[in-house]
Amino acid sequence: MEENSLEVAKYIQIAKENYKQGKIYQANEIYKKLINQRIYTYDLLFSYGLFNKNINNLKIAKNLFVLSIKKYPLKINSYILLAEILRIENNVSDAIKALNAAKKIDEFNSDIDYNLAISYKTIKSFREALVFIDDAVKKQPENKIYKILKADILIDCFQDEKAQELLCNLKLKKDSLLHFQSEILISKIFINQKNYKLAEETLLELKKIFSKQKILYLNLSDLYFKSKELEKGISILKEGIDHFPKFIPLRFNLGIMYRNLGLIELSIKTHIEILLIDKLNSNSFYELSTMYDFASDDQLLKTLLNCEIGNLSPKEKIYLGYSKANIYHQNNEYKKSSYFLKIANEEKLKIQPSDIKRKLNTGEYYRNLRIDRNLNIERITNNSRYLFIVGMPRCGSTLLESILSLNPQVQDLGEVCFLEESLQKTDDLIEVENLYAEKVKLINSEKKIFTDKNLFNFLYCPVIYNFFPNSRIIHCTRNPLDNILSIYRTNFLNQSFSSSLIDIADLYLYQMKLMNENKDKFGSIIYSYDHDKVVKNPQDNIKCLINWLGWEWSEKYLSPQKSKRSVFTASSAQVRKKINSDFSGYWKNYEDLLKPISKLFPTYN
Repeated sequence: MEENSLEVAKYIQIAKENYKQGKIYQANEIYKKLINQRIYTYDLLFSYGLFNKNINNLKIAKNLFVLSIKKYPLKINSYILLAEILRIENNVSDAIKALNAAKKIDEFNSDIDYNLAISYKTIKSFREALVFIDDAVKKQPENKIYKILKADILIDCFQDEKAQELLCNLKLKKDSLLHFQSEILISKIFINQKNYKLAEETLLELKKIFSKQKILYLNLSDLYFKSKELEKGISILKEGIDHFPKFIPLRFNLGIMYRNLGLIELSIKTHIEILLIDKLNSNSFYELSTMYDFASDDQLLKTLLNCEIGNLSPKEKIYLGYSKANIYHQNNEYKKSSYFLKIANEEKLKIQPSDIKRKLNTGEYYRNLRIDRNLNIERITNNSRYLFIVGMPRCGSTLLESILSLNPQVQDLGEVCFLEESLQKTDDLIEVENLYAEKVKLINSEKKIFTDKNLFNFLYCPVIYNFFPNSRIIHCTRNPLDNILSIYRTNFLNQSFSSSLIDIADLYLYQMKLMNENKDKFGSIIYSYDHDKVVKNPQDNIKCLINWLGWEWSEKYLSPQKSKRSVFTASSAQVRKKINSDFSGYWKNYEDLLKPISKLFPTYN
């Protein structure tokens, strides 16, 4: 047995050398022959698992680490790498279970704490993430990798100053990868502060030293996406793709930027190119399914529709589930569409439970907030005028923002979190407008009218009314059943309530109740915008809105599809079309799916 183990060790070393030389096939063949002999040494299982992880054969790698844990349950590294694969699959709860099992074996292992911190960070449980990274740092106070992760978590917790101080004290060599990671986080801090110029300078300085780091091109493209400089983003992505033609995230970002610029054909072409490299790329299938009917790509359509999603990772189930639902919707096969919508949304809820309670609690806090009206006397009024567009997602707000953006004096801010961030930064409500104005100026200091389309600002109407004297609120509504269905059919990444029909309906009813109260209290600054009326009779209803705003009327407001602005919402392809009522009343095709909540809206049945 010992001789066999020595022989296995010798061949493992040969396989490793082949891998280092880029001889992937030869290395794999050696590993396969060893595995077929069923001499399952720990080194073989772990080495072959790591090899498969590195070449992205995650399913095989996962099985090897599971087998390694069964046969060698005291070996910690197999748990850690299994958890890493589970995180890649978005199966973070099982990753945490694996790491907790490892912690029971060795509670003093700082790498377990480090990986637990990564796992909790992944699911945005930042408090738990900080606890574990602090434990890791206590066990290894000189470990700079741990401190860089801690800074990353602090940034997620809006503690930018602490993060920046931590990073600046690391004293890293400028040509080291740790310096690269640290500077990437510094740029992230600048982006959070909306100081896009400093973020760009930081990343371009890194580019002089680390031009071979593909993640740098990805970060630059993310910066240009957030700063809405999509032409720059496209340029840097093309440069990155020239260096790394098989690195799919660069191509994917390129497809997204083309779509947001309204270059739909180029976006479609880019995602098809991705599928030629990775034939079951769930992200690109999903993007295509929102803007393409596959009529001229029968083979791609067959690949999508024939794909069995039962054995896929949670993330793939979600994206391919939505993709199939979209295709069946286009083909008027609504029962099949409903079936896959349920699968996709149920998988999402497993990964990230609904956040509706947090939203309701926020609404109740500001609803019951006592505001001393005398405080208004002390306010310093700036000359900017803010238009807050509020309501539910998928309520027609992107069309509304496109209409308003046709006024040359308007700067659309998009779905920014400026108000929420300002409220988190101070308890002094008098300061909120000034903090908000500082963020707006970083985007544009010349325009005088700004549209803020963070729809959940409906939670903060009392603050807007009392502390934003030049502001107005436009409450955007739509047929509730159409609205709820549209939310359920959209793969929102940061709104986990959107995967529960019950929670969507409850939040819809809550925002209507809240906005009706707000209209009674603050009605002079709130306009009720009915999306269904606008698409059926744009001439009268858009003119009414423009008159309420006190703007000079122009026929251009009837053609929002001509707007050259970039669009960063789920409606970015749809808004490029002329105003139409195609989607009004389409909930009736999904009556069976909507039965659990349709009784809540008897007027619309």
